[in-house]
This record gives sequence, structure tokens and C-alpha cells, in this order.
Amino acid sequence: MLSFQLDIKKKYELWSLVGPEPVRFSLLEFENLTGLNCEYIEDLERPHCVVSKELTSFWEMLGVHVEAGSSTQEIIAAFERCEERSRDDRKRLALKRLSSHIDAWINVLKKRYDATPQHFRSERMCFLDHLFAQQWRFNYKDFKDSEPDQNGLGRRLPGGAWNYYAGTTPLFYQSNKVWRTYIDDVYAPVNNNDTHWIAMWISIPKRHIVVWDNICSSISPEDLDVVMEPFLYMVPYLLVEWASSDEQRAQYSLEPFTYERSTNIPSARAGDCGMYTLKYIECYALGIKFSKKDFSKANGKTMRDKMAVDIFQEHPDAHEFENKDNDANLGAYEG
Repeated sequence: MLSFQLDIKKKYELWSLVGPEPVRFSLLEFENLTGLNCEYIEDLERPHCVVSKELTSFWEMLGVHVEAGSSTQEIIAAFERCEERSRDDRKRLALKRLSSHIDAWINVLKKRYDATPQHFRSERMCFLDHLFAQQWRFNYKDFKDSEPDQNGLGRRLPGGAWNYYAGTTPLFYQSNKVWRTYIDDVYAPVNNNDTHWIAMWISIPKRHIVVWDNICSSISPEDLDVVMEPFLYMVPYLLVEWASSDEQRAQYSLEPFTYERSTNIPSARAGDCGMYTLKYIECYALGIKFSKKDFSKANGKTMRDKMAVDIFQEHPDAHEFENKDNDANLGAYEG
């Protein structure tokens, strides 16, 4: 395989020929799939990768393997011991479980969209899981710190970014549609500081992002700028970097996208932000206006119960598919 390597300009990748078919090896994806440290090692005799004390102590507190991560059974057992935890640890544990519920509803939307795309406002959209935003924000510093080539390309994108771009991730009802070629609108939930959920709509043709935030006081304008910066810069970069031809690449620009936080939307009570985030995505994707009557705070429990029933009625196993692909990429969650 190595004897048939192709000469390419992309960093961190190897391309080879197996018969007539090209094969790509991405060092970034290999790092995320295996959990191995793939950074440049200054001292080969002491190639130790430092793991943060906070992360180590949290996983040890849950009683799971520090490197392998947690299983569903271990998380359930951890919930049974919640009273022993501090308030911050209980919040982190609750967010971990809530994230699986967030992705379960995203899976319901993906299934509905696959079955009846005519009910939605466009046939050029996709829904992404919560790990998309989490992973892109976490790896944004690597992107900024990496040196581009003379054309401004060659930066280090997050591992698994290609899979989102090509529509092979998330695995459940994958679209297999390439952004901009077949996808114009991208919808995704975004978590801030393990305490608050917002919804994000990325319009690729408009080069603009709309944020739906149901409790605007939870994130200041300055902090929201920081939250959105990775997407404003990495989405346009990705479109240029992975354009299929020079002609297509010339149609794009590395200039950052713009964004706005929508203000004329129903607000939520504390604790309902995740549910409202998902309903904002659903309503806008269907072309339905945000009804302040339907989204009234008093209807919160009814909305939550209806969503739970829909998840298990429409696809009883939908929650089992949450991020199986990104478990491999990120090593973060299991079912």
C-alpha cells in the first residue's frame, strides 16, 4: 500500500491506491479513533501525554476506566450514587445523560426527514448531533495554531470533520450528502459550559449563522462571540479546503461567516433549555413559526412528555444509535 502513495498537499493525511481505488489515511481521525497521542513528540524517550487531573478524578469518581470511558451500565450506577456527589459533579453527570436525550431527538428528526422530506422547508438540509459542536469548539485552538500554506490552506481541522462534511456522520440515517453540493442548511445543538443549550442554524449559501437562545441572559454577547467563533471560521475554511475542484474552490472564500442571535423567540424556564433548543430546530426545519402560546413555560412538561413518547414510538432503538460513530472519533459517550 505504501508503495502506491499519491502526492498530495494536505497535511496529516496519506493517500494510496489499492487497485484502482484511492484510500485515505487521516492522522487526525486515527488519533480520535484510537485515543492515541499523535502530536509531535519532542522527547521520544519520554513520550508521555499528560491527562488533566480534573478529567482523571471525574472518571475515577464514576468508577470507570480513565482511558476507555464509560458504558451505559456504569453511568446508571453512577446516577444511583448521585447523593454522594458535589453539586458541580451532579451537573456534569446530568449533562452527560441529557446529551444522549438531545441526540435521541435529533435521530427522530433525521428519521422523519428521511421518510417525508416534502414536509420540511427544504430537501437540502441535515441535522447534526451535539458532538459536532463540542468537538469543533474543543479543537478550535489546534486549528488556529496550525500554520497554513501559501494559499491559506493546510490547517488542522477537527478529527471526523470530513465525515460531517460528507454526510457519513452521524451514522443514524446518514445523509451521505456533501455540504454545499447537496446541503445548504445545517442544524445542530450547542452546549455552553455544561449549563445551557442553544440551537444553531448554519446557512451555507448565505454565509450566515442564526442562533436560537431561549434564555439570552445565560450567555453574554461577548461570551457568545467566543462560542460561535469556531464555526464562523472553520465552516468556510472547510468548504474551500475540501472543494472537489479548483473551479469550485474559486466560488468559496476563507472570509468568516457572520452570525446573529434571534431575539423574537419564546423563552424557557431554567432546566428546559435543551428541550426548547430541539423544538426550535424542529419548528424552523418544518417551516413552522415559533408560537409563543405553544412554547409557553406552562407547557414545558407536556412538551417534554410528548417528545419522550415520540422517541420510543417512532423508533424504540433510536437512542442506541446516538454517536456510535463519534464514540469512535471522540471516545466520549456510549449509548
